[in-house]
Amino acid sequence: MPHLATAEALHEPLVSIILVNWNTFEVTRDCLASLRRMDYRNFEVVVVDNGSVDSSVEQLQEADPKIRVIRNGANLGFSGGNNVGIRDAIGRGADYVLLLNNDTIVAPDFLTQLVTVAKSDPRIGLLNPKIYFLEPPDRLNYAGGVQRFWRLFPKTLGLRQKDVGQFDRMREVSFLTGCALLIRAEVARKIGVLEEVYFHFFEDSEFSLRAIRAGYKGVYVPKAVIWHKEHYVTFKNHRDGFIEFYLARNHVVYARRHVPLPVWPVKIPFFCAWMIYRTLVFASRFEGRKLRSLYKGFWAGCVARLPEEDTSL
Repeated sequence: MPHLATAEALHEPLVSIILVNWNTFEVTRDCLASLRRMDYRNFEVVVVDNGSVDSSVEQLQEADPKIRVIRNGANLGFSGGNNVGIRDAIGRGADYVLLLNNDTIVAPDFLTQLVTVAKSDPRIGLLNPKIYFLEPPDRLNYAGGVQRFWRLFPKTLGLRQKDVGQFDRMREVSFLTGCALLIRAEVARKIGVLEEVYFHFFEDSEFSLRAIRAGYKGVYVPKAVIWHKEHYVTFKNHRDGFIEFYLARNHVVYARRHVPLPVWPVKIPFFCAWMIYRTLVFASRFEGRKLRSLYKGFWAGCVARLPEEDTSL
């Protein structure tokens, strides 16, 4: 890809789709196959390989020779890997960049629906589709999101609910997930890329916050649909404790960077209650590695050196 099959496609904005691959040929291959079935034609796929140690890159190039491949020498995480792709795409003139988890399957009209909404208002800077779990396919993974500083984590609307049409209204949202995030190129040029201090988790929360503060709208588009095999890559490649470490660490880092001081007396009890609950769960299951990772993550978040606000292209 790119797919410029018709003259009509030349009038469509160019969308650069960023897939980060790390030792996961099968799911990336399936994602690419679903992208080839889309009715939107003016797009390209950039596969950023995060230091895979298997043969997935060679297999992907053989399966789809049209993809653009960028190889990182090491695993730069979700944020770092995507940033390589964002900078490459913007530098080559993309109108939009789509961050797409490689463990997803997209509906044929998914990108058409997102771009149509994006084109309707130049103030719309970020867009998310309706996201289902791959199994069971009628259960919602994301139907919009809300972040409030006093919450521990952004509130994902519809999570694990059966879809009976209750989230079929397009709406502005304050949290947009990085699972399938369409970004107007102008937004990246203005506010920069994802913050790499997070490595994994919370980078989308912060990016949403920065975009909205810069005057852009975030919009949930329910007519655009994908299916997500959540945490497939994380569970496949990481040892026990990875999720616990980065959830605790990045929650503290995010709070230190963005939560106003008057909100801390409300937020701290919620965070302590979450830590106690997780401690009891892991202790009762004799999951010592996860328990140690939880507290290592908390301490790492407390002592982490916070970078300056510089995420420029």
